[in-house]
Amino acid sequence: MKLKNYKKFLTYILLPCFGSWEQNKKIMTRYNEKKIPYKTQEQLMDIFCEILHRLKTKGTIRNFLKDLLNRQERVMLVRRLMVAEMLLDGCTYREIMGRLHCGTSTIARVERWLHFGRNGYKQAIKARKKK
Repeated sequence: MKLKNYKKFLTYILLPCFGSWEQNKKIMTRYNEKKIPYKTQEQLMDIFCEILHRLKTKGTIRNFLKDLLNRQERVMLVRRLMVAEMLLDGCTYREIMGRLHCGTSTIARVERWLHFGRNGYKQAIKARKKK
């Protein structure tokens, strides 16, 4: 989906899933994936990826993410990436927990995505190590 069509997409596809904008304010804070069809979720992800791709520079991406996510959300995302990197480097759960102060469920979830996901973590870590 082209980025210029996202307003039409939001108005004609996403909005009917939630009702009015007033209702949308209440619902968006309590996300329920069953209320948004899978196809629509994928289209939203495509829009988000297109936005990130078009931002181009590290500074503009950083500013966007700082506006989009609160501090806790940013830390959670970075921590997951660090967990993945440590797992790929052969660190144990205990070492990861001690260094990153995260629980075993977070580590296990990231490890599951590393082995059964779409290789996104591995590609991101590989891209980071290229520098």
